Amino acid sequence: MSSNELLNLLAAEWPSPDYAFIPEFRGGTGWSREQRADAIAMHLWPSKGLELVGFELKVSRGDWLRELKDPNKAEAIKCFCDRWYLVIPDLKIVKYADELPTGWGLMHVENGKLRTMIEAPKLTPLPIDRAFLASVMRRATRK
Repeated sequence: MSSNELLNLLAAEWPSPDYAFIPEFRGGTGWSREQRADAIAMHLWPSKGLELVGFELKVSRGDWLRELKDPNKAEAIKCFCDRWYLVIPDLKIVKYADELPTGWGLMHVENGKLRTMIEAPKLTPLPIDRAFLASVMRRATRK
C-alpha cells in the first residue's frame, strides 16, 4: 500500500465539514520551519474537543527504522498537536509496541480500513505560533 492510499484512508476518516484534514502539512512558511507532517486533522466542533491530530505515515519497515533514528524530527509539528499517530499499512512494519516513541499512537490497515491499535495519549500542546498558523492559512487559501 502506498502513502497516497494511506492518506486517502485517513481523509475518509476525517471528512469535512466535521473535520479539517490537511495532507502533507509543512510546519511553517518560508525558511522558518521546514519540518513536515504527512497529515494533520482537526475536530471543528467543541463537542468533539477541537483536537488537532498529527499523522506520520510509514509504508516500509526500513522507512520506520530511519524515523526511529531521529524521532524528534516530528517534534516541530507534534508539539502543537493534541495527539500524534503513526499510520502503517501492515503491522509487520512496527514489530513491538515499545518501538513507538513516547506520546505516539498507532493506526494500521485491517480489511481495507484504518484501525487504532494503540490510542495516542492526550498531549499538552504548545500554543500555535504564527509560522504554523501561516502554513494552515496558506493551505486553506490554495486554489
